[in-house]
Amino acid sequence: MMKSSNRYTFMFALIVCVVCSFSLAAVSEGLREKKELNEVLDIKKNILKAVALKDPVDPKAKPQEVLKIYTDKIEEIVIDTKGQIVKGKKPEDIKEGRDLMPLYIYKEDGNVLAYCFPIEGKGLWSTLYGYFALEPDATTVRGMTFYKHGETPGLGAEIEKEWFLKNFKGKQIWDLSKGTLTPVVIVKGKVADTVPEEQRFYHVDGISGATMTCKGVNAILKHWINKYEAYFSRIRKI
Repeated sequence: MMKSSNRYTFMFALIVCVVCSFSLAAVSEGLREKKELNEVLDIKKNILKAVALKDPVDPKAKPQEVLKIYTDKIEEIVIDTKGQIVKGKKPEDIKEGRDLMPLYIYKEDGNVLAYCFPIEGKGLWSTLYGYFALEPDATTVRGMTFYKHGETPGLGAEIEKEWFLKNFKGKQIWDLSKGTLTPVVIVKGKVADTVPEEQRFYHVDGISGATMTCKGVNAILKHWINKYEAYFSRIRKI
């Protein structure tokens, strides 16, 4: 009698596990398309935020409206490490391991208002993902976003907050007096207290208690600004 009871319990548990597994798999598969759309939408929203649209996207805008704004205002191109445009390629065509990079160009009435590119790299606890945008002069920072990371809430996680990101707007990545690339650097403390006035165009205030995350952001900016320099150096000479 005991064996029969144990067998029944085991079979019941097995059936429940199988049913739950199939149910979860079905739900996951059913939501996969929606999840992928949301991920794509989130990326496009961050690009639009980084380039600082003249008319910002309404926070309540529907997905279709956001996609239309993106399609109307952002031109997607692919460049190689020499700064040359790769014709016929789109960012989604880039395969891992290839020396190709996506670039997003914000235009209004045919005029270029911003260049934007993805940035990523290690922070303190996680990989940081975001976008960095320059003005048409390829020298002045127009905007920056971080849309994915796992940094400490209230400390390193402040990198995604508006108060921190707005400090980058108007900063420079090119020293006009020396003709050299000078990626923006986050300092420890306040720029006004630590950096000579003539150098403040290339520095932003740090985040208290998040030194290692800020060092990570500095390394990320230096890496990606240098990587895209071959393209932007051509623009400065036009």
